[in-house]
Amino acid sequence: MKTLLLFAVLSFTVAHHAADTVYICKGSKGKKYHLRSDCRGLSHCSHKVVKMKLADAQKEGRTLCGFEK
Repeated sequence: MKTLLLFAVLSFTVAHHAADTVYICKGSKGKKYHLRSDCRGLSHCSHKVVKMKLADAQKEGRTLCGFEK
C-alpha cells in the first residue's frame, strides 16, 4: 500500500512539473508556446528553442500552438 501511494505522489509530481514547462522559439516573430520540444510548430524555428515556465510564456503574451490542441 505504501508503494502504491508513493508511486501516485511521484506520478502527480512529475506530471505537474511537465505541464509547467513549455518551449518557445526565441525569434522576434515567435508568439506561441509549445508543450513538447519536438512539436511540429517548432520545426521552422530558425532561432534558439528555449525551455521556460508556462506562466512566463503567458506573461510575454504567448498562446498555445495550434498543433498542440
